[in-house]
Parts: sequence; structure tokens; C-alpha cells
Amino acid sequence: MKTFFGGIFIETSKLKEEGIEYPIKVEYYKLKDENKTDKKYGIKIIKKEFKNKIIEIETKEMKSLSNDECKINRMLELFKKNEVTPISAEEIIEDFFGKTLAKSANFV
Repeated sequence: MKTFFGGIFIETSKLKEEGIEYPIKVEYYKLKDENKTDKKYGIKIIKKEFKNKIIEIETKEMKSLSNDECKINRMLELFKKNEVTPISAEEIIEDFFGKTLAKSANFV
């Protein structure tokens, strides 16, 4: 099951600093696998770049990160607050949960 946690448009000033002239929206989802008893929560991030009439989409899904829903909620809040995109999510997960756990997670 996928539950919408929140979404943000990356600040225009930050995008302009990087030379990006189009809007970028990032959406965060909490994943829950009802069939698992261990490490049933995960995270999904979707980045949408609105380039003229084309929307480019990038996603990262990280399943089976934790059985602690509060920990996943904190991670999602951290991602949202810091405008984390799919490309940097895996490295942050390793820092937050540890490399061993991150390697056992199903990154898609």
C-alpha cells in the first residue's frame, strides 16, 4: 500500500542557482507491505520536472527499510524539509539506517 506523505516544489531561487529555469516538484510516499511482519515500511520518491510541454519523471522506491512507522515518518519529514530527490535518497538512507540495512532494502 502506498500513502501520500507530502509534496513540495523546489524553491525557484535554488533552481536558478543551478541554472534550472523550469519547475520541479517532488512527492513523498510511505510504503507499507501488509504481508510482512518484519521491515514492512518503505519510502517512494517521485520527482517531476516540468520542461515546457514535457514532464520528465524520476522515481526511487526503497522497500523494507523498517518495522518502525515513526522512524519512516521522521525520514519522510527530513526528505521533505530538505527537498531530497530520488538521486540522493539512497545515500541518505545509508546514513540514516546504516549501510547494512540499506543494502538489504529493495531499491527500485
